[in-house]
Amino acid sequence: QGMKRKLDMADSCIVPNVDIKLSKEEDDLFTLLMNVVIFYKMPCILRVAGGWVRDKIMGKAAHDIDIAIDDRMGKSFAESVVQFMQAQGRKGEVGSIGVIKSNPEQSKHLETATLKVLGFEIDFVNLRAEEYTDTRIPTMRIGTALEDAMRRDLTINALFYNVNDRTVEDHTGSGMKDLEDKIIRTPLPPLQTMTDDPLRALRAIRFACRFNFKLDRELEETLSTSEVRQALASKVSKERVYTELNGMLLGPDPQRSLDLLYSCGMFGVIFSVPESIKEEQLDASWTSRAMAVGRKISSLDHQSLSLILRKDLPEQPVALQLLPAEERRLVFLAAALTPLRALQVEGGKKPVPLVEYVIRTSLKGPIKDVQDVSVLLECSEELRLLAASPKNQCQDAELKLRAAKWKVSEGGTGRDQSQVPKERRSAVASCTRPRCWRAGGVVGTEKASCSGARDDGQLGPRQVLGAEAAAKRQ
Repeated sequence: QGMKRKLDMADSCIVPNVDIKLSKEEDDLFTLLMNVVIFYKMPCILRVAGGWVRDKIMGKAAHDIDIAIDDRMGKSFAESVVQFMQAQGRKGEVGSIGVIKSNPEQSKHLETATLKVLGFEIDFVNLRAEEYTDTRIPTMRIGTALEDAMRRDLTINALFYNVNDRTVEDHTGSGMKDLEDKIIRTPLPPLQTMTDDPLRALRAIRFACRFNFKLDRELEETLSTSEVRQALASKVSKERVYTELNGMLLGPDPQRSLDLLYSCGMFGVIFSVPESIKEEQLDASWTSRAMAVGRKISSLDHQSLSLILRKDLPEQPVALQLLPAEERRLVFLAAALTPLRALQVEGGKKPVPLVEYVIRTSLKGPIKDVQDVSVLLECSEELRLLAASPKNQCQDAELKLRAAKWKVSEGGTGRDQSQVPKERRSAVASCTRPRCWRAGGVVGTEKASCSGARDDGQLGPRQVLGAEAAAKRQ
């Protein structure tokens, strides 16, 4: 009777006319999992949860498979899978179980069992219900499919694929419609969802930009509240914030991500600077100036960007998309920090550049990002000055460009050419590490109004001249 009741509840939320096309490998996997259920006479329903379902419906590649079980812990079911495979003489097709303990500070609220089966890396978890208190750490119990769906971050991430009967379930009642309407919405009232776990505020922005969806109006208004900003600052680890920020900057529309962070008042929370700096050296408009730099970069037309990158680029609305993702991430991270590049903050024994402080302390980012962004900003300034120089000074372009390329290739090590073997100097001269160099060429076009740029955001003649010089040396 209990099983029948669960099936009746599942039937009530089945999405009609949605057929998820499984690959042969996926079909074999789900058949195997159901054979485990039947063999051990388990009264449970298996569901694929989260992004796999969303991406399958959208016709996108889907790889990460999370199996949610409604009556037991994930580790218990994974152990049954291993026992079944061994009994069938298929030990070579299943790996060993790994257990990832719950770690709410890393947004891992539940113990997860990981297991490689038939070539798939599977996460097994139980359906969960969560209750929050004054921290982001919830108390957990095994829940129903409805409870599990409602506690998720977004409706489009709360869809289930019922493995037992091969159907799609929408327990929130709006996940499918929001996918069709391209809306980012929360299952519960957004203030509750965001204050329960403020990291979801950043996830909402990241998914909106990843899929080019609109934020639900109530959600967007909620993201702009002081309650969400305060919760984000006090409840979420900086490492997790940095991970989400990188996800935005590596995504298809990093500038929109920064725009949304800015319009919702979160830009200064993420890129936080010491109060002493804000009061004494940095006016409140620095965030708006940072946004202006990013928007200027985003407005580069395809012809100007081709000169910088020495590539024949097709005419596209956003030619910057053709930068490799990691270079684009550095460009926009540097753009966000451009107004801070000349400032320093008190350190242990000596002052520390404010850019380094923000990356290392406010974001807990790696030292490599400090080096790349610092060198990029330094070289972009040299390129900007070169582009703004009178035409009769352009004979110095080669020496200046080579010096900038040296700094980039050495990654901020501070070594001069005399400290490096001759063959290494030759390699630098041919620009063997063009990643930051190309990015620096792009960022160097900021402050365009000071270097002859047109108001429409395209490069002015002097900037094009500087870009051409850079291109010839690549």
